[in-house]
Amino acid sequence: MVAGPVFRVGGALLQGSLAVLLLAAIQRPADAVDRSKFRTCAQGSFCKRFKSYAQQIQSSGEYVHFVDPASITHTGNEVQALLGHKGIDGSQEPVQPLLLELRFFKEDSAEGNCGVLRATVSEQPKAGMPTRFRVREGDVAMIPGAGLLPDVVTVLPADAAGSAISSSSAGNCSATLRYEPFELDISAGGRVLQSLNARHFLNFEQYRNRDAEPRTALVDATDVDAENLWEESFGEHRDSKPRGPSAVGIDASFRSAPVLVGLAEHATRLHLADPQFDEPYRLFNLDVFEYEVDVPMALYGNIPMVTAVHQWPDGGATSSGFLVVNPSEGFVKVDGPGESEKDSQTWWLFESGVLDIFSFAGPTPQAVLRQYHAVTGWPRMPPLAVLGKHQSRWNYITPEDVAEVDRGFDEHEIPYDFIWLDLEHTHEKRYFTWDPKHFPQEAVDGMLDNLNRSHRKLVTIIDPHLFAGDPNYTVAVRFREKQLMVKKPTGSADFEGFCWPGASNYPDFCDPAARLEWAKLFDFANYPGRPAELYTWNDMNEPSVFDGPEISMPRDNLHKCHTGSFGVEHREVHNLYGFYVHEASVQGHLLRAPGARPFVLTRSFFVGSHRHGAAWTGDNMAEWTHLERSVPMLVSLALCGMSLVGADVAGFMGDPDPELFLRWHQLGIWYPFYRAHAHLTTKRREPWLFGESITAKVRQAVTTRYQLLPMWYTLVAEWALLGLPMVRPIWYHDLGDSEAYRHADSHFLVGEALLVRSPAQGVKTLEVYLPGGDGALWFDFYRPQSVAPRRGSGKVVSQSLKATHLPVFARAGHVLLG
Repeated sequence: MVAGPVFRVGGALLQGSLAVLLLAAIQRPADAVDRSKFRTCAQGSFCKRFKSYAQQIQSSGEYVHFVDPASITHTGNEVQALLGHKGIDGSQEPVQPLLLELRFFKEDSAEGNCGVLRATVSEQPKAGMPTRFRVREGDVAMIPGAGLLPDVVTVLPADAAGSAISSSSAGNCSATLRYEPFELDISAGGRVLQSLNARHFLNFEQYRNRDAEPRTALVDATDVDAENLWEESFGEHRDSKPRGPSAVGIDASFRSAPVLVGLAEHATRLHLADPQFDEPYRLFNLDVFEYEVDVPMALYGNIPMVTAVHQWPDGGATSSGFLVVNPSEGFVKVDGPGESEKDSQTWWLFESGVLDIFSFAGPTPQAVLRQYHAVTGWPRMPPLAVLGKHQSRWNYITPEDVAEVDRGFDEHEIPYDFIWLDLEHTHEKRYFTWDPKHFPQEAVDGMLDNLNRSHRKLVTIIDPHLFAGDPNYTVAVRFREKQLMVKKPTGSADFEGFCWPGASNYPDFCDPAARLEWAKLFDFANYPGRPAELYTWNDMNEPSVFDGPEISMPRDNLHKCHTGSFGVEHREVHNLYGFYVHEASVQGHLLRAPGARPFVLTRSFFVGSHRHGAAWTGDNMAEWTHLERSVPMLVSLALCGMSLVGADVAGFMGDPDPELFLRWHQLGIWYPFYRAHAHLTTKRREPWLFGESITAKVRQAVTTRYQLLPMWYTLVAEWALLGLPMVRPIWYHDLGDSEAYRHADSHFLVGEALLVRSPAQGVKTLEVYLPGGDGALWFDFYRPQSVAPRRGSGKVVSQSLKATHLPVFARAGHVLLG
């Protein structure tokens, strides 16, 4: 008996409520994201109460935390101290002091620059209470062999206000710890770069018993707002919180810094304070279909890092960096300087875990990223072909379809290197399989042979949800039998949620044993294929759960991680899930072919994902606003260490008109990762379907990309070896060029040599800003011999927008073509 409507999608038969759920995922409204599915700060109890707490601290002038001078210890590169709570006296219930740890490091190869300060605030273990989750050393940060060395420090005698701790690195680095109230200033070259807890917002909600008596003193945000501490609901979903409130937060001030960039990824402007959002930026990896632009909503991945540009009163300019390694849900509020102020003010808040902060002293953006990579590890070199053109859609439906598209590129003389297969190549959405009807094994072998003969490569999608309803699906069975699936809150049963195949289980990628088991699946003995250049695309790895809260996994699910039992709540590791999926897939490629460079694309990411491969900006729309915002999105990612990135050309959802289609390809050739991709409900978009005129112009654009492959390969090597971003803000090489900052959303640098101006709808002329610095000379890239060079004196020039290309200028003194 049929329980509901029956539909056929991509060869799969769907029925009942599952059919409705999956069709809703495919055929969502084409105007904008459904905001009601996603929480705001006010709809989450820990963020709501922190804002009330900060407001009370600010309005009253109170402070909570102080340093106990008698507790300060110093060994080698580490200083420890205890943070007491001012409102607690002997007549009240004691509150255990927090532990403050300061560790100083220097780069192995740095010359004359300060290094890295790691500041950690944590809860000391209590009998009968769970241990606070901390990301295992070496997984995300403190990567062995990355080039970070201990930096022995000197603790100077304390004055009445506190103690100055001077590092021994060249560059006059120091940290000043003030006792009461607790504050920490981080300085370089005699200037204070960053101040922690200057506004006294430090909040650390320690584990407690549910029946504990309410406190009369102000200790943390729960004393201001005690609602929903042990459970809360959002929509139809209830979140049990058996461990109670555990949020951590702090304020950070960036001195004389009008510009902050980073917090990738958000679909908004490059300079974080420019939009003046009332809502904080949200950091929570989510499946957001048809996302909006110019909002601080969370997207698929996040890197909780900012780079500050300090404009000093004496006219000099430097940079510093700030990173918080916490994989739980986060919010960051950014406020730029007011009319009479010079500092940018921020606060950082996370649902659980500890405060684990890395401060990078710079003094240049290049040095900040070098220091970041010394902490989080260095990228790996991709195969050269990854820098070419990628052709994808949901879905090329048979090997014959793949062959036809492949021939079409040859017939129209458009080079490309990769063709991609989405969901429908699998057998009923069971990953690591081929559909026996549309992709029979013999045809798959022939398809791979044909692609190999033309030196082209294939990418197949492999998502982390495994169909639970088929006892013959050996991939899921082996994970269940080995107890490697994420568990329900009880810990006794595997979690089950809906995704593309239907009822699905989710491997516990936080468990190293699960990652190894996943890696083994890529062997061609398990994944029917043949030795070929077959690569991988990890999608839906936020993780996406169609019937879960916010289209994701319940926060009270349980993981084993690197512990001996399922004792880690999903809320503690949510933003790491996609990171570990990506890592496990790369590990599978290396096990399968140790001598070959892997290539795995991921949608979800976190700090350190750059070590594993490429990412893209997800389900964008075929609209001009999404084309325009792709520039600051990709530059922001690059400034957070993720350089091998791109956006779907010409928009994943919707049908671009010819102008948008062409202009997006002309822009996309300047993305580090250049892939055309589209939703299954869109019209086919192979370039020749738009007519000969568009085909010729796309051919010219793609040919330009291939002519510049030596340059792109150099850029990716500089990123892998030196940490230099492949795409950069227009002001990157001259922080003192005040006019350049005005053009940061529409201009970007490819390496140091090329300046690209993004297009706008229907315009005939574009204003292009040519940055100065050392009297730079700029040539029109497309007509270098026929146009007199323009001296880059920091001026705007008018540039006619040609039908064949965007405005691109080359800086004199660089070799670009091979």
